[in-house]
Amino acid sequence: MPHLLHIDSSSRGADSLTRQIGAQYVAAWRGTHPEGTVAYRDVTEEVPDLVSADWVTGVFGPAEQHTPGTRAAVDASGTLIAEVEAADVLVLGVPMYNFSVPAAFKAWIDQICMAGRTFAYDENGPRGLLAGKKAVVVRASGSDFTDPAFAALDHHAPYLRGVLGFIGITDVEFLSVNGPGREQIEAGLIEADRAITASLKAS
Repeated sequence: MPHLLHIDSSSRGADSLTRQIGAQYVAAWRGTHPEGTVAYRDVTEEVPDLVSADWVTGVFGPAEQHTPGTRAAVDASGTLIAEVEAADVLVLGVPMYNFSVPAAFKAWIDQICMAGRTFAYDENGPRGLLAGKKAVVVRASGSDFTDPAFAALDHHAPYLRGVLGFIGITDVEFLSVNGPGREQIEAGLIEADRAITASLKAS
């Protein structure tokens, strides 16, 4: 049966547009996949660990350097990676903070990018190990980054496409709501609703 992983990373609580649209997508997905299952993680409630010396030693160091601390660091990553591995669809609520992703979401990314588990290197270079999954990125920002005046400052969408592609997730769709005014936000919400319907019809 299909399985969806829903991640939220906005600090705005009930006022968050990414939380609202993400929940809307998941509800619609449940309607079209009644046999499906959903897992949820809020990385602002339980912020993933930052990459530490123990993590680096645990992942890359020789066995004789492993300690309870290194094993705990790698196990924490393993829990997050297993959630991604189990999912067919990822719904990622990722607002734009200072032209990129929230720090808590970046910490999650750093934990799930693990050599030998989500990517590997061979004679042709890096190879993502999580192919075959779809990611739906729900993003909100206070400016319209399709405007040429702001486009060069968009380090959010290129980064997410790049890092998700690096671990093998190349089917990435963005649902975006951009400000700065209420009129633009309302229009974005209407368009997001249409995009959710179109996305699920295509899946």
